Amino acid sequence: MSLALRIESKERLVRHVCGQLSMFYPLSVLENDIHSISLFVEESLSRMAVIVNSVRNFKQGYFDHLNTLQYASFIYILGNTICKSKDNKKLNEDEKSDLVDRLFGLNRAVSGLEIYPSTSLPEPFFLSHALGTILGNVQYGRGLVIFHNVTVGRIGENRPSVGDDVILFPGSSVTGRSTIGAGSVISANTHLHNVHIPEKSLVFSGNGKISIKNLDRDYLSLYFR
Repeated sequence: MSLALRIESKERLVRHVCGQLSMFYPLSVLENDIHSISLFVEESLSRMAVIVNSVRNFKQGYFDHLNTLQYASFIYILGNTICKSKDNKKLNEDEKSDLVDRLFGLNRAVSGLEIYPSTSLPEPFFLSHALGTILGNVQYGRGLVIFHNVTVGRIGENRPSVGDDVILFPGSSVTGRSTIGAGSVISANTHLHNVHIPEKSLVFSGNGKISIKNLDRDYLSLYFR
């Protein structure tokens, strides 16, 4: 699945990413990074196409590296593609680890987004203004919509799970043994710890209490085609 690129070519996109890596990590060797990232850019753009063609806010078939929402997703996908690669002929484990760590740091610095590349976000997902968001290495379903200042993470060895087609609005958090059923919406500033949420629920908080109602509106179609 190919994308038209605002930056005009995959080669220029690779140089753009590697130029940023050089700024944040001045001891890195630019030409080595260009070679390494070139090995994974095609697969990463193919995965990015699923998002671009699914999200209503994005022009179908067109990747805009200056759209910060798209670029944050792309840098995560690039790191994840490298991280999950089993082909040690492309990069050995030390080379992969170094590059993945730097891509993670780049995304954190440029986008304010913390998702380590070993974390699996099934496509499509939509990171909407996800500044200050931290997504830990837990189980996520496809069709995830994430806003800013969201936290999902483990407490000790207890990890939450998030089902398909879930929306996490700004300031919400999901921690511990919490499970979020498919098709649920977690309202802004709602904090869930060791809580089970049934499928197709609207969850909100007030007066220090969690309230759960049956979801009677299709929020997901506001974000996905």
